Amino acid sequence: MRYGISRRKRSSVRWFLILCAAFTFISWLLLNLRSVDAPHLTTAADEAMLDLPAQLALRELRDAFFSSSAQPPTKSPAKNCATVEEMGKVFEGKILKETGRVQIIIQRHFSINGAPRIRELPPEQFCKHGFVIGKASEAGFGNEMYKILTAAALSIMLNRSLIIGQTRGKYPFGDYISYSNLTFTLREVKHLWRQHGCVENYGRHLVMRIDDFEKPAKTNALCGNWRTWPQPIIWYQGTTDAVGAQFFLKNIHPDMRDAAIELFGRPESLQWRPNVFGELMSILISPSRDVEEAVNWVLGGGREPDITLHMRMLMNRSIRAAQAALYCLKQATSNLQLGSRPRVVVVSDTPSFVKSIVPNISGFAESERLGSGTQMGCFRGLFSCISRKTCGYFWGTQTCWDYILSVISCTSCSKQYRGKFDIFKFFFPKQLPE
Repeated sequence: MRYGISRRKRSSVRWFLILCAAFTFISWLLLNLRSVDAPHLTTAADEAMLDLPAQLALRELRDAFFSSSAQPPTKSPAKNCATVEEMGKVFEGKILKETGRVQIIIQRHFSINGAPRIRELPPEQFCKHGFVIGKASEAGFGNEMYKILTAAALSIMLNRSLIIGQTRGKYPFGDYISYSNLTFTLREVKHLWRQHGCVENYGRHLVMRIDDFEKPAKTNALCGNWRTWPQPIIWYQGTTDAVGAQFFLKNIHPDMRDAAIELFGRPESLQWRPNVFGELMSILISPSRDVEEAVNWVLGGGREPDITLHMRMLMNRSIRAAQAALYCLKQATSNLQLGSRPRVVVVSDTPSFVKSIVPNISGFAESERLGSGTQMGCFRGLFSCISRKTCGYFWGTQTCWDYILSVISCTSCSKQYRGKFDIFKFFFPKQLPE
């Protein structure tokens, strides 16, 4: 009797386990089948295999399908892309307005903190005054000029005077550009510091605080309140681009952040960002006499160029670069809407590129190229420290005159024709060996 009861119990337990296993298997199967089922037009696996343009096209098809099934189309869908000209319309007028505002700020700052006024301060006020130094070598015009321009921007944010450091008594790129008298040299500041007795009479030593932007773990660009630093001289080191100065837009201290916003504009409002570095360059540097003479000679005393095209080719010989440049030139000339043929000046580090592109430009504009190999002797002042051997060392077999004149003429253009060119870029040769 007991044997029959236990046998029935074992049989019911076995069937219960079988039912549980079957239910679990069916549930697992349903879940897996549902996860791989396509929600709309394709599977997730197929979509992952598509490239980005195909995914965008597929998404547009889906949106069009569901919108058409819901209601009849009333108008054509909005464009997902825009041309360069259409994108630029957002910034029309606003950038110029902001740049004008910043121009006034820069002029006011240097009228108050410029060297001519600070030199005349009484000893007590002079010894309390602060400075920002910008030190540069001749290792490349773009990177090195950003060091000076960043120091200038920082001097405005901190309400200090600007020092431009000299190497062996010479300004960086002093053969090509002249610096404004609104700035100090470190030698002059040291002399005035001793003359006014800042150490003996006021106990203020001429010390320098260095902040290295190239060491992210140590820089105080984000976390330091530079406006409260007591050191007479501040050196913001390693700022070889426009980023160093704009780091202060994210500074945690309201004083620093507000000073940066006043100069650079709010980072979230791109259409209200002024051309700060262009205005600083305009007020601080100007072309040297030799450069000005060379550029005026190239222009031939005629009317000012409407467009300057600067192609920094380096080792690039792609035909697509020339095609893109021609397309941009045609767009720029059509936008100018001049009654006469526009005048275009072409400069490049590769004279062969200039020779190849000028005939194509002549079809719709007057073209000028800067220099030729037979005109080396016209301006000896430009080559007082540049020999043919040195040029060959850096630029290979390319014509030295074409290269040097083309790159240094950009400095003159930046001063004389600032804001007029649609296509422009700055570039200087590397440091020349002794």
